[in-house]
Amino acid sequence: MRQFRESFFFKLVNKMDIAEDSTVFWCFKESFFLSLVNRFFCFTQELFSKVAHNSWFISKIDHFIFILISLLLISLTFASSKLIGLLVGLCFLVFLVKLCLKKGEKFSLNTFDVPIFIYISLVILSAGFSNLLLPAVKGVMKLAVYFASYLVFFNMLKNKPSWSYYLIGIIAVTAFAESLPAILQNFTGIEALANWQDKSYLNPEQLMTRVYGTLKPYNPNLLGGYLISAISCAAGMFFLFAYRKKFRLSIIFLAGFLSILSAIVFTGSRGAYLGLGAVLSAFVLVFGHVIWHDFPENRRLKKLWIYMVMLGVVGIVFLILTNPALQHRVASIFAFREDSSNSFRLNVYIASAKMFLDNWLTGIGPGNEVFRLTYGLYMKTGFDALAAYSVPLEIMVESGIFALFAFLWLIAAIFLKSAKTIINSKDIGQKILVSCCMISILGIMVHGLVDTIFFRPQIQMLFWMFTAILGANIGNPQKTERN
Repeated sequence: MRQFRESFFFKLVNKMDIAEDSTVFWCFKESFFLSLVNRFFCFTQELFSKVAHNSWFISKIDHFIFILISLLLISLTFASSKLIGLLVGLCFLVFLVKLCLKKGEKFSLNTFDVPIFIYISLVILSAGFSNLLLPAVKGVMKLAVYFASYLVFFNMLKNKPSWSYYLIGIIAVTAFAESLPAILQNFTGIEALANWQDKSYLNPEQLMTRVYGTLKPYNPNLLGGYLISAISCAAGMFFLFAYRKKFRLSIIFLAGFLSILSAIVFTGSRGAYLGLGAVLSAFVLVFGHVIWHDFPENRRLKKLWIYMVMLGVVGIVFLILTNPALQHRVASIFAFREDSSNSFRLNVYIASAKMFLDNWLTGIGPGNEVFRLTYGLYMKTGFDALAAYSVPLEIMVESGIFALFAFLWLIAAIFLKSAKTIINSKDIGQKILVSCCMISILGIMVHGLVDTIFFRPQIQMLFWMFTAILGANIGNPQKTERN
């Protein structure tokens, strides 16, 4: 272990975790632009101090923002992209009112903001160099909506990190509710709205009813991605309430976890299956670590955990072996060119790689419209596509190689800070909170290797929420434990 810690690789990876006392973070935190923004807010706070001091709305404004964010999280399962964007705009407007009027409020940063700001700057730069300027600007505006949501999430939670538990609970309950119509669709039967599986060489028993729930646009991969993002929230709340000995609530969230798990299986989304494998593996490792290191004397708990893991593995293997449709769906992941869906994506990957090589520095410009208009010049005849079907490839194509490096830096920083907190923190509540956020992001990223549903608002809103929760809670054990 000591040799590994002293290795060049470990030191290189560890450098990606920006410390709060580092020169890079200090430069961002003390930048002229941020100082100017906060001076402006200080001026407006002084200007309207009498009005704000007597205002009931301003005194409760954090609660209003929290309610709006809660509505936003709930709306992800049924609202259109425009309505979701409208809710984000409303949240951001109330957030600006808070900064302008509430005494002592400032615009704050955390260490995740360094790679985030670099990534967004490179995306804006790629739009400026794009041959399709107007569609690229539209792509930047979509990213601006997501970034605005992140700013609201973090700046609300920074002083009230314990509220993160409520938000995680809302995500878990909403996903639980969304899984129920998906399960119902599986048993009542639904018509596929598109060619979601290759039927050319399938026996009738190998055909799968692929559910899509209520998320818009209706798509099993989108539902699978959303549920992958949320399943660790249900598991996290189960462990949290079990730790606090609130067993009735714990059982409810366990039921939610199992319901979400079932709905993921019924989507037939192979990308979601890969994400689910990563999520479940991470849970076994992370919570195994917590049990062995934070409860070293509790042999009963260790045995229970081992039995649960063994039962889970046996259950998954049994489910696959006894279900021909699921068995074929899982096996088709490794079929490569023999499966028409795999073959289609491989052709898209090859064309997208050519696009990247021709535009490796700044990319073609952000947004699916830019991709669609440019892809026609590179596509193989008969294999039209709206995206690259891989998040890293999509980022490279749209914004260039350095934008991908900045995004990967953010992901690496998230995993590193989360892992250090899980290992070093003495606060079990904080460990559970950080674990479920980190594992959610892991599931999103693994699914994103073979699909681009990450760029849909239902998934990306949750990604920025988890990032904000981590930024607000890491290093604040005394505040998170109060809840």
